[in-house]
Formats: sequence, C-alpha cells, structure tokens
Amino acid sequence: MDFEISVVDDLPCHRCGDTLICAVRVPHSFLREDGVEVRGMRTVGLCPNCAGDNPAARAVVDHFRTGSRLPDIAVPLGEWLSEVLPAQVDDAQLAALRAGGSCPA
Repeated sequence: MDFEISVVDDLPCHRCGDTLICAVRVPHSFLREDGVEVRGMRTVGLCPNCAGDNPAARAVVDHFRTGSRLPDIAVPLGEWLSEVLPAQVDDAQLAALRAGGSCPA
C-alpha cells in the first residue's frame, strides 16, 4: 500500500478536538453503478487520546513520542492502517447513499 504520512501539530481530532500526532493520506477507489472507477485519497488522523486501547495505534504513537526513525515506524503504521481502513466499500452503506439516505452505522 502506498501512502503519504505527515507529522502534524495543527490538525484537530474530529472526535475529541485534541491535536493529531500524524495524518496519513491513503488512496482508495470504488466502482460506480455504471462501472466507472472513482479514485481518491482518504486522510486518516491519529490522535494520542483516541488511540486508547488499540495496540496498533499505541505503537505508532509511541514511535512518534520516542523520536524513532521514520523507517522504523513502517510496520506499526501498516498494522494500524490495516485496522482503521475499510478493506472495501461497504455495499449496504453505498446503497443507502445512492437511495438518498445516510450511511448506516
């Protein structure tokens, strides 16, 4: 998986409002009903407060807090991203959006 990572100190967490430790931009895509692929980028923020009990997220936070070298963070970052990114578009959510509704939780 290719991604862009940015160390940030000015982006707020969308859940708690605290400052994110990093933001990761990852590519994603889905097929429209007419078969056309739509490609884009998704930004995922890592908040030290909201990382909570997630071991993969805590490992990334710990790497940043200890000043580890960027290559050393690749494995923990990949593990965290595999947990927070959907493996694929959820068909039920997509159908709800197409019908004019909102995404089911």
